[in-house]
Amino acid sequence: MATSTRTPDTRTLSGILIGLTVLGIALLVANMPGSPLRSGNLELFAIFALPLVISLVAYIRFAEPVVWWEVALLGVWGALGIALTTFVGFLATMGTPGGYPGAGAELIRNIALFFAGTLGLSIPYGLAGKFRQEHPRRTVVSALLGSVILFILFNVVAVAV
Repeated sequence: MATSTRTPDTRTLSGILIGLTVLGIALLVANMPGSPLRSGNLELFAIFALPLVISLVAYIRFAEPVVWWEVALLGVWGALGIALTTFVGFLATMGTPGGYPGAGAELIRNIALFFAGTLGLSIPYGLAGKFRQEHPRRTVVSALLGSVILFILFNVVAVAV
C-alpha cells in the first residue's frame, strides 16, 4: 500500500493555483528591460519552473488521496518534457531572423510561453488527478500526453511569436 494523505481543502489549492499564476505573470512583468529585477534566471524560473509547480498543484488539487511518489514521478516526467521541449524549441527557432523585437513584444512572448507551459502541463495533470481512482489507464495516458501537449503548444508559441 502506498503512502498517501488526504487532499487538503480544494478551495485552498484553487487559491494557490491562482496565486502562482498571478505570481508568474507578475514576475514576467517585473522582468521588463530597465527594471532593477531584470534577470535571465528570473525569466527562466517564470517560464519553465513555475508552470511545472502549477501543474503539480493541479494534480494534487484533483487527486484523492494524494500519493506522493506519483507527484514526484510526475515532476520528473514534466521536467524531462520541459527539457526536451526547450531543446527542440531552440532548434526550431534557429533560422528565424534575429534582433531585439522590443520590450512589449518580449513581454507578450514571455507571457505566451508561460501560458503554453502552464496549460500544456496543468490540464493533462489535472485530468490525471481527476481520473486517478476510477480510470487508472486514463490517468497514465493523460500524464504521458502532458509532455506532448506541452511540446506542441510551446513550439507553436516559440515559432509564431
